[in-house]
Amino acid sequence: MDKIYKRRGGDSVLDDPYLSKIDYKDPTVCPDCEAVYHNKHWRFDDQLKHDIKFASKYEEKKCPACRKIEDNYPMGLVFLSGNFLLQHKKTILNTIRSEEKRAMQKNPLERIMEIEQKDDEYVIKTTTDALAHRIGKILHKSFKGELDYKFSDDQKLLRAFWSRKE
Repeated sequence: MDKIYKRRGGDSVLDDPYLSKIDYKDPTVCPDCEAVYHNKHWRFDDQLKHDIKFASKYEEKKCPACRKIEDNYPMGLVFLSGNFLLQHKKTILNTIRSEEKRAMQKNPLERIMEIEQKDDEYVIKTTTDALAHRIGKILHKSFKGELDYKFSDDQKLLRAFWSRKE
């Protein structure tokens, strides 16, 4: 079940424009990541994909996550900074990738689009605000430090800021 995050101005939750732009027929297979849309859900299921392709009655369209990646349209941004990050970069990045893997098992549309290093900081772009929220939460739980969230008022975008000096 998705969490509803409070935004300034009330409890309204903004829609993901990539989930409503294209009407996906059942079944659909994404040609890029091979996720399968079946029974109104996207999933990674090799057996289901094989059965659908064997039956030869399916549609091929890019899933919302692959479309966001192609369009460079992140819905979550995680900013990492601090001396601790530089000293423990490999462990922190492994923790982030593990969280992505866990998220993708539940929802294949939750992915890291890019991890970009800018000087002594990192910016992680995610396909969903929920994944950005969970990455911030797991970093804070695992490594302590400071964590702050900023929600956009007019679009579905979360910015998470995690830092630890020592």
